[in-house]
Amino acid sequence: MAEKFDIHQLYEAKSREDVRAAYNSWAADYDEQIVDGGWDGPRLVVAAAQEHLEKDAPILDAGAGSGLMGLALRSAGFSCIDALDPSPGMLDMARKKGIYRNHIEAFLGEPLDLANDSYQAVLASGVFTPGHAPPSAFDELIRLVRPGGIIAFTLRQDVAPEGFHDAMAAHEKAGRWTRLSQSEPWQSMARYEPEVFHEIWIWRVN
Repeated sequence: MAEKFDIHQLYEAKSREDVRAAYNSWAADYDEQIVDGGWDGPRLVVAAAQEHLEKDAPILDAGAGSGLMGLALRSAGFSCIDALDPSPGMLDMARKKGIYRNHIEAFLGEPLDLANDSYQAVLASGVFTPGHAPPSAFDELIRLVRPGGIIAFTLRQDVAPEGFHDAMAAHEKAGRWTRLSQSEPWQSMARYEPEVFHEIWIWRVN
């Protein structure tokens, strides 16, 4: 195995280009190292979300990285999946898995060149964490999901990224989505970062 990647450089990233460069440098060893670290977010998000979805539902894997969520979705019987990620290196690794219908290079938190109501679900794992996608990303994700569809994601619980709870509450108050579930916190990177906990949130778009 290559030298373990220092994930803290991602949490402390100062710009989106820093994030892109860091993930590009990590891409080749990402799967091996993140699994070795104990990260099971993709499988847990799929397990929580699948009861709300038909098997042929069009799904956007937002912040797809190397495609671990895609693997979990395919294992659960889903087949109509698009990958979105800002890192071309990560998307190359995802493309090699042969899971996704489309591979979209873009940053969450910016306008996305995708039509309204394109998906029945958006799933995101490890994306809403310090140094990564901002809470403003919810605006576009809600736009992309058909009424009645879902948005499911992990969110750091031990150090909640600034603005996320306020943004979730604002969208709920405005009637844009309705909370379906919030998981218990789980220790998400037990081998590398035992202090880190995540929750899984699922919202139905109105």
